[in-house]
Amino acid sequence: MRRVVSVLSLLALVATALVVVGTGGASSQVTSPVKGSLKYCNDPSFPPMESKTTSGKPVGFDIDMANAIAKLWRVKATFVGTAFTGLLPALAAHKCHVVISGIFVTPDRTAKFPAVRYMRTHRALVVQGGNPKHIKSPNDLSGKNVAVQTGTKYEQYLKDLNDQFKAAGKSQMNLSSYPGDTDAIAQLLIGRADAVLTQDTEGAYQKKQHPGKLAIAYLFPETDTFGIYYRKSDAKLGKALRSAIATLKKNGTLKKLAKKQQIPASDVK
Repeated sequence: MRRVVSVLSLLALVATALVVVGTGGASSQVTSPVKGSLKYCNDPSFPPMESKTTSGKPVGFDIDMANAIAKLWRVKATFVGTAFTGLLPALAAHKCHVVISGIFVTPDRTAKFPAVRYMRTHRALVVQGGNPKHIKSPNDLSGKNVAVQTGTKYEQYLKDLNDQFKAAGKSQMNLSSYPGDTDAIAQLLIGRADAVLTQDTEGAYQKKQHPGKLAIAYLFPETDTFGIYYRKSDAKLGKALRSAIATLKKNGTLKKLAKKQQIPASDVK
């Protein structure tokens, strides 16, 4: 009788193990904080973080990361194209669950919307190949033609720098703003701008796209951080995002995505 009971117990354990394996185990099951689809607002004008192919398909690090998060939650990632200046307003209007679009974590933004950090990066001054204007620091932008993406912290930094130039009696830069970062770089390529303030990721990407025509003249020592923004009322979503990013860092997914886009692995540690 004991032998029969033992055999039955063993069979029960095997059956239980098969169920666990078949479902991925209780520890690997993740309850999605969204139903059916993770809608993310994104402005695809900032390669290699986000851009569009000639056929209009969104591509880039952030696009891949959104898909990886959705995969963890067993839902679909849905791209919601949005102009950069409209990203947070769109989030407030419930047009998307989150904003994933190479957007900095800053006090003024987090005062209204919480953010989950996922990548560190450096700002960079990109110039024409050979640096004909001899720009070696932000101070050298005095009197120069500078292009930047509108609505960004880069733009605000340059406006503040112009105020400093004016207060010091120096020539102000001629600052021009454009809808996308790529648009600003285009001004540099055709000679209408002497410099563009952007990120090291964007600078490296554009240098690869235009061999010999661009150079990084100055890399700011301070780091900025990209974050995923969500609404304060969605605390459950925020918790799930933090867990997802931790998982994607631990299992090496973010490192692989960074390598794919030629972004330093140290940026996503």
